[in-house]
Amino acid sequence: MQEAKLVPLRDDGGDLRVRLAETFGRDTPNPAVCVADGFGVRVSVDRGRLVVADGVGPHRRERRYAKATHALARLVIFASSGSVGLEALRWCAGTGVAVVVLDPFGGDVLLTSGGSANNDPRLRRSQGLAMGNETGLELARYLISAKLAGQASVVSSHLESPSAAATIMTLGEMVTEAQSLEEVRQLEAAAANSYFAAWSSLSVPFVRKDLPRVPEHWCVFEGRRSAVNVGTSRSATDPVNCLLNYSYRLLEAEGRLACLAIGLDPGLGVLHADVKGRDSLVLDVMEAVRPEADRFVLDLLDARPLLKTDFAEDRRGVLRVLPPLSHRIAEAMPRFASSLGPVVEHVAGLLAKANPYEPSVPSVLTRSKHRAVARAIAAGSGRSPVGPNLGGLAPRTKARQRPRRSSSTQLPLPICRGCGGVLPEQPDRDRPRRGWCDACLDGRRVEHAAWMRAAADDAAEEFREVAGVLPSHTEAAQERRRASNQRRQLARLAWEAGHGCESPDVEWYMANIAPKLGDLSLTEIAGALGVSTSSASKFRRGLRVPSPRHWEKLATLFDASGATVS
Repeated sequence: MQEAKLVPLRDDGGDLRVRLAETFGRDTPNPAVCVADGFGVRVSVDRGRLVVADGVGPHRRERRYAKATHALARLVIFASSGSVGLEALRWCAGTGVAVVVLDPFGGDVLLTSGGSANNDPRLRRSQGLAMGNETGLELARYLISAKLAGQASVVSSHLESPSAAATIMTLGEMVTEAQSLEEVRQLEAAAANSYFAAWSSLSVPFVRKDLPRVPEHWCVFEGRRSAVNVGTSRSATDPVNCLLNYSYRLLEAEGRLACLAIGLDPGLGVLHADVKGRDSLVLDVMEAVRPEADRFVLDLLDARPLLKTDFAEDRRGVLRVLPPLSHRIAEAMPRFASSLGPVVEHVAGLLAKANPYEPSVPSVLTRSKHRAVARAIAAGSGRSPVGPNLGGLAPRTKARQRPRRSSSTQLPLPICRGCGGVLPEQPDRDRPRRGWCDACLDGRRVEHAAWMRAAADDAAEEFREVAGVLPSHTEAAQERRRASNQRRQLARLAWEAGHGCESPDVEWYMANIAPKLGDLSLTEIAGALGVSTSSASKFRRGLRVPSPRHWEKLATLFDASGATVS
């Protein structure tokens, strides 16, 4: 658990100040990640607690974490100026918090601090020899098969392209039978062509006010390529590639931490050749988890439209992600880590089997061995019980001092699709009911109603050209109207017979029922009364007063049935 002390912010107006206030005026929703950004970042230890201070100008914040109650897993630093004390690094190492420093301009991984839980040279020797024996081919088959299976899932679920998914699955089956690393690479390249061809149908949403200001190529995805760096996907010149590259950088940082934790050398790869200054093994294990990063980007584009101020463009046209969006994406690192854990442990297991001394591989990333032992003890396997609960005491009812580290990812705050303003949070829902703010909603309703009327008129004219009569004048439509009118008349007569000749008290309705209809949804009103949502909308807006026989039903919706309807 953390103690967050946010310095009061001063917002003098302007888009930049609003974004700074949004970035540094609230803490990270995921308690497992602490993002530090801005100028003059300071990471130190004060009275035994980790202190992370960051911000820009008057927009600054300070967060404090205690050793016993923190829930941190990652400290991500984007700043280009500031200081990280040695005592703070020692605090992080002792509490299991990995420190990741990213270049705020290029997104390159500058530093990762993570200890090795399995310092076994036999495992690294097998890793160095893998590229020249059958183990390397087995590793390549496993990693690319997992990658292609993930790509087929993404294409099927998010891009709705079953043909591309079938093609990728077929290539994945061929990978399992490949006889060389070169054949595996060729099959992977063929699958990548089909995979990113399915992305061509992706629409890149921007808020309406920014559409006239963004370049045309920002609104489309033309493949994994750069317009200024031909032949590579680096130096992204469109938002989708920029988001993908940034997510891959975060995935690379997690891959390096995972390889170091399991005792592997990040630089000795199999699929990727050895290059000075490159973590080839990290790029290898990343292949199996790249679809998870792709899925996150697609979920992000589906959850909220983009803003022009989410990106910065340099003089060449290369984009980079800006706060607060970059901070929210960094909060997905625990999600990437949970996906990488089984992959890295499986790779280490394959390398261990290839060594004649058969070194053991701990499950420090997934803790699968720990859970297996716990299940065996719980099932009464004969092993002596361990732990403080030898007498089978009832579980504790107090809250845990240290919250559980969660790998779930919260998407960035939803914004209005018209002006880009942050929509109010609703505690009872993960996502808001609408995508437009109050200021833009009225105009959107008028526009949508006009579009629906025009579409309805066009459809009615097409129907009349074929059937010779409007859809509302067919015999079936007239029969439905007669039956509906008959039901309403019978219901009205039944209500009048039970209530006599008393005249309805409209003033009672306006005082007790009408003001509370605004708290109900149209579907709730329409379902209770058996009317259309259009009629329910007129009742809720006060344009029409419903029949007195509906008043008691409306009163029961907000627990006002005790009132007397006269």
